[in-house]
Amino acid sequence: MNIKQKIDTVAAILFLLIGCFLLLCPLMQFTQINLLFILTMLFYTIINFGKFLLTKEQNRRGSLYSSLAALIVMIIAIFFQINESVLNLTILLFIWITFESLIKLKRADYFHDRKSKFWILEMIYLILFIVFGIFTGINLNQTIDIQILLLGYFFFFHGVLEFINPIIFYFTKERMKK
Repeated sequence: MNIKQKIDTVAAILFLLIGCFLLLCPLMQFTQINLLFILTMLFYTIINFGKFLLTKEQNRRGSLYSSLAALIVMIIAIFFQINESVLNLTILLFIWITFESLIKLKRADYFHDRKSKFWILEMIYLILFIVFGIFTGINLNQTIDIQILLLGYFFFFHGVLEFINPIIFYFTKERMKK
């Protein structure tokens, strides 16, 4: 594995841990969804900005854009009170999903422009991300415990997709070398 794939794998594991943390919060009786969503976006910003800084020489700006998208949603979440309305949480989640989808679409287009077949894989990830995000947003009209669990499942699923991505690239590139 090259250094970028290792960094992507570590970041994906951190995304998985964010999802696991959200899944454990209702069990620990921590149900302040506004604070949890802001912290999730903050950690997502830090992780993606770290990815950008560590892979800056490879001229990949997707992580920078992802961190900016999470930062924007985090700042909006500070001013909106998610506890007051489920609609606020759903809108913020859809804003973040829209930003991330555009970034993932740009990444898929990058592979397509390079005549690589990885763009198909990126499009599959994009479609899964959007569909799971829409299902999560639609089902947020529940109690706060269920909302936190749904966000936990969503971010866990996002972490799984981000984890699979560098591993598939690694094994595919290794097979191409042989």
